[in-house]
Amino acid sequence: MPVAEFIDEQAVGLQRHLGRFDFRSRWFGVGRSLICFAELTVILFTPPKALLTPVLTISDGARCGGVRAASAYCLVGGTSHAEYARWLLVAILLLAASGYRPRWTAIPQMWAIYSIAVSISVPDGGESVSMVISLLMLPILLTDDRTWHWQSAETPLRPTAHAIAFAAFWAIRVELAYIYLDTAISKFGVADWANGTAEYYFLRDNMFGVSTPWAGIFLPLSKNALIVVGMTWGALVVELLIAACVLGSDRWRKVGLVLDVLLHGTIILTMGLWSFALVMIGTSTVAALPMRKAPTEKTPAEEANDTGGPKRAGAAAPVGAT
Repeated sequence: MPVAEFIDEQAVGLQRHLGRFDFRSRWFGVGRSLICFAELTVILFTPPKALLTPVLTISDGARCGGVRAASAYCLVGGTSHAEYARWLLVAILLLAASGYRPRWTAIPQMWAIYSIAVSISVPDGGESVSMVISLLMLPILLTDDRTWHWQSAETPLRPTAHAIAFAAFWAIRVELAYIYLDTAISKFGVADWANGTAEYYFLRDNMFGVSTPWAGIFLPLSKNALIVVGMTWGALVVELLIAACVLGSDRWRKVGLVLDVLLHGTIILTMGLWSFALVMIGTSTVAALPMRKAPTEKTPAEEANDTGGPKRAGAAAPVGAT
């Protein structure tokens, strides 16, 4: 096949995908709200003193060096005024999670999540993922002219906005696939994961181990060699499957979302980590957004069909018409 013909064919395929894609659906709204709610739980249920506690030489309260100075905790005056920053961030995340005016709450949402990720003493993977995904969602949200992100789209996107949103959507999918692929592959280099015993030790960890009422179920089960190996290697297999599904068709992305909910739902039951689990489920929900038909402008012929066809000139009036 000549190069020019191949390029034309790919361009037609891309245009077809763009014509079918519209992110403005409840899928996107649910995913975005889950991410905001996850970060909201971090600052709402954890006092600033615990989030900004000094940690050896890593941190002395709120981290405000370099670009971190732009965070809410630093702008209000550091650790001594952290309570003001806390409630400012709560208000922003509540507004973003509500879905109101996504275009206007996009940048405040990004700033709020950035403030948490870069300023607290010991951020976990959830803070890092939510910051990256919020950044990738930013160009999508800036093209969203809906009043609420729960509403269906009623007007077509401009071609430029359509292309930007589509590219950002693919970036989110690739990023999520990379996270799960990297997580699974890196675990094979750890002895306890490679030999299938990691879950045995995780369930008995003093900080993250399983607690009541699930301890009475999972602890006895994990004493069985086959079950604990299945739990350990099963987690790796599920992570690899999620990475593959995220890059697939609508159906496979939904399968990936189901696997993601099962994986992180189990983690919530056994280890807690609520905010991290909600961030990952929210991101998977955004990635599972169907490639549905976008609203388009109707041509005169289509409008005529919707109204029963064009009227013929000089057509006779119905009998009995006045």
